[in-house]
Amino acid sequence: MVFDELKSARLSLGFLRKTEKTKPRSPDLTGTLKLQRHTLEVIIKQFQETDADETECCLAGWRNTDAKGQPYLSVELSPKYAARRQELAETDLADFI
Repeated sequence: MVFDELKSARLSLGFLRKTEKTKPRSPDLTGTLKLQRHTLEVIIKQFQETDADETECCLAGWRNTDAKGQPYLSVELSPKYAARRQELAETDLADFI
């Protein structure tokens, strides 16, 4: 299920940093995510309208370096919106005016 929702100016962004492994199965990266209410509401709507046990979301990442030169990965969580992207690609700019 894909929802055609307008994207808010505030994104659900977080970061992952390399972490010391204390056990073989410990994660390589840990961090936090600031989940925006509008993102969660759309994801909840996906669950409610599909009555599914899982839903597919979009996840994006960017490599960055902090002020100390330490690398980290910025991440963004967003609802699945592939149909909107396809619709925009197929629509002529004149149709918007």
